Amino acid sequence: MILNNLNEIRQQNEVVIIGSGPAGISAALQLEKRGINSVIFEAGNVNYDEKSQSLYDGKIIGDEYPDLKISRLRQFGGTSGHWGGSCLELDSYDFKKWPITKSALDPYRQNSYEILNIKGNFYKKSFNDYFDFFNLNWSNVRFSEKYFEKIKKSKKISLILNCPLLMLNGKDGIIENAEFKKNYKKKVKAKYFVIATGGIENSRLLLWIKENNNNLFDERLPIGKFWMDHPYHSVAEGIIFHDKFHEFLKKSKIEKYFDFNCNYSFYFSPKRNFIDQSNLLNTCLLFDIRQIDREFKNDFLNRLKCLAPNVVKNKFFFEKTYKDYKFSLSLIKDQKPTIENKIILSNDKDELGIPKPILHWKRSENVRRSSRIIVERFAQFLISENLGRLAANQFLFNNEIYKHENGYHHIGGTRMGANISDSVVDKNCKVHKIQNLFVAGSSVFPTAGHAYPTLTITQLSLRLGDYIYKLMA
Repeated sequence: MILNNLNEIRQQNEVVIIGSGPAGISAALQLEKRGINSVIFEAGNVNYDEKSQSLYDGKIIGDEYPDLKISRLRQFGGTSGHWGGSCLELDSYDFKKWPITKSALDPYRQNSYEILNIKGNFYKKSFNDYFDFFNLNWSNVRFSEKYFEKIKKSKKISLILNCPLLMLNGKDGIIENAEFKKNYKKKVKAKYFVIATGGIENSRLLLWIKENNNNLFDERLPIGKFWMDHPYHSVAEGIIFHDKFHEFLKKSKIEKYFDFNCNYSFYFSPKRNFIDQSNLLNTCLLFDIRQIDREFKNDFLNRLKCLAPNVVKNKFFFEKTYKDYKFSLSLIKDQKPTIENKIILSNDKDELGIPKPILHWKRSENVRRSSRIIVERFAQFLISENLGRLAANQFLFNNEIYKHENGYHHIGGTRMGANISDSVVDKNCKVHKIQNLFVAGSSVFPTAGHAYPTLTITQLSLRLGDYIYKLMA
């Protein structure tokens, strides 16, 4: 049901969920399935509002990064409004630094597919000695569109909009109430509280709550630290020889996965042994392919003359290529978590009196190094099989500043783990040493992998809903 003001909130609630993005909504749906009442508090409106959005202002220190007011959304459905629908599960080896294995999410796989309207027909298969190829699923879900009417009709889920959190209050390891504002302020009690406000706001709010509740949080909690994104950049372009490439696919018995009549993008990733032996970051190679045109060919050959003049002299480059393909290669990567990448509080405050966030973010040189090794290996494969040629971007081989072409995957800051000195929540997303406070969303990821985070967020939030249900049973 939709609540219009704070007077409609029960005196004692079962679960209060702060934030209505994929994490908050998925947790509420699972609680509803288990017969548990929850109230979702959303700071924004149903739709984008410029005044409300301005409260997401913040400062960035380090590498260039999108404006924090742009890279997240303060509205019903949260930052899923930016989401293009890409769905992919993390690899099993992405979990080696998590306190859970990938199998812990398996019971929530089918339910998450239903929430996101995807088939879940994921595969990963061998392409050659160094690379696998895999597929994505594409979701058409906009959480704001799919779930507003459902929540409006729900008897177990309540939603109140334009109602931001001001503070959580508590002592002796227990949150006693949450203070919200909608025209006026009110303290709301609940058995359990879930912060699900996004990969920057989760850290910001917890830091603010910690600052105002001196004895509530353990001082060792690294709130805001180990923050990550997915470094994303275009790295190369080139030509694929039509006939030879199809011969290779047929010989490898994988031609059915490469339908060039229907698809134009294909996805590769380095094999586990390649990652380990070369100390690489787990990476998605986006292989975007189109039919070649004369303008591209001439431009590509001019670039290649500088990189490999002897190759360009070879006769085959000047034969008819009307059937050949041009391609671009982009990489989306894991980012090793470091304590230096973090969210801290500014001295400047927003209109609600809450300090604005400062994001410290830098890519390590291993991003460039890992990208270079992967591109070189892919280029060597094309040459060895005579399937095509690529021209890599020069920033891979020098210290030139290169563009970060993403900035919307906010990961870490309230990471999951067993040790209070390097994690904020335990394996069940409960804040260490706080009995009834949980964090949901990609901020709990200990590592980023290369997969878009929405599917894993959904699975973790369903699991959290079940865990709270068991606590109440």
